Amino acid sequence: MKNILVIRLSAMGDVILSLPVIRSVLFLNPDLTITVLTREPFHSFFLNIERLHVVTAKVKNEHKSAAGLIRLKKELTTQRSYDAVIDLHDVLRSRLLSFLFRISGTPIYRIKKDRTSKKKIIKTKVTTSLPHTSIRYLEVFEAAGLKTDFSIALKTKPGINVSEADLLLAEKFSTNVPEVIKIGFAPFAKHATKTLPVEKSEELIKKLTEKKYGVYLLGGKEEQKYFEEWTKKYQGVYSTLSLTLLQQTALLQQMNAVISMDSANMHLAAVQGVPVISIWGATHPCFGFSGIDTDSSTWISTPHQLPCRPCSVFGNKPCSNITSPLACLYEIDTDEIVNKTIALIQKNA
Repeated sequence: MKNILVIRLSAMGDVILSLPVIRSVLFLNPDLTITVLTREPFHSFFLNIERLHVVTAKVKNEHKSAAGLIRLKKELTTQRSYDAVIDLHDVLRSRLLSFLFRISGTPIYRIKKDRTSKKKIIKTKVTTSLPHTSIRYLEVFEAAGLKTDFSIALKTKPGINVSEADLLLAEKFSTNVPEVIKIGFAPFAKHATKTLPVEKSEELIKKLTEKKYGVYLLGGKEEQKYFEEWTKKYQGVYSTLSLTLLQQTALLQQMNAVISMDSANMHLAAVQGVPVISIWGATHPCFGFSGIDTDSSTWISTPHQLPCRPCSVFGNKPCSNITSPLACLYEIDTDEIVNKTIALIQKNA
C-alpha cells in the first residue's frame, strides 16, 4: 500500500487527536504517503509533515451537498490515486464520500465508534472506561494492513508543526512578563454543559494570580468581553486573542501547565506534551476523549455522583438537571484545580 486517503472532517479536538496517530503510522510505514481530507480551519495542523498531503473540504458551500461530494471525489482523484480510504469520522458525509470511492473499487476502512456502548453509559450512568479514541484510530490503520504502535504515537509529540516565526512571536509574548510560572487557562467550550461558569472561572483566576502565576486566557473572539474584564481586574492575566490559532498553539509550548475544559485546547496542549489539567462537566473521560497520554490524576469533575451525569458524549445536549441546572460544573472545587495544577507543575519540573 503506497498512498491512502484519510477522511478527517470532524471537530478540532478529534482532528488534533488524530495527528500523533497519523505521524506514527507514517514513521512505521516509510513507503507510505497519506492524504488527509479535513475542514478549512484545521488544514494548517497537517502542514510540513513529510509524506503527508492535505486537502481542504469546503463542507459549508461547494462540497456541502451530494453533488458537492461527487465534485470533491473527482477533485481528489484528479490529484492522485489511492490504494485505500480510511474514514476516521463515520458520519453521513464521510460515508457518502467513502461509498463513491467504494464503487470505484477502492477498499474502505472505517472507525468503529461503538455507539452502543456509549449510549449504554448515558442510560445507566455506569462509567465503564472505553478505549481511547486514538486507539480506535490506530485500529483502522491496522485493519488496512499498516504497521501501528500506540507507544510510537505517544512519542511523536510535539504533534503540531508551527513556523519559526510563530514560535518566536509566542516566545516574545510569554517572556515579556514578570511572572515565572505561566498557566494557560481555557475556561470556555463549544457547549454550555462543558463551559466553566463565569464566576467559577474568575474565582480560579483570582486564586492563581494570588500565587503570582501568569494566567494566559485561551479562547475565541466570542469570549473577548470576559477576557478584557479579567485582564483589567487582575494583574498577571493576559488575553491571547491577538494571536492566530497557530500562534496560540506555539504559545502553549511556553506554558508550565494548561487548565482546560473538555475542549480543543486540552488536546492542543496534550499532543504537544504540555502538562494539562482537564475539567469535565456533563461529559466524562470514560468515553475515550481525554487528552492523549493523560490520566485520572489530571481529570477534575464534581465530587458527587449526580444521577444525570454523564448526560451526553459530546456535551451537545441541554442540561437535564431541572432542580439544580449545571450542578456538574457549579460543584467543581477551584481549590482542587489549583492544587492539582501545582502538583502537576512540580511533577514535570
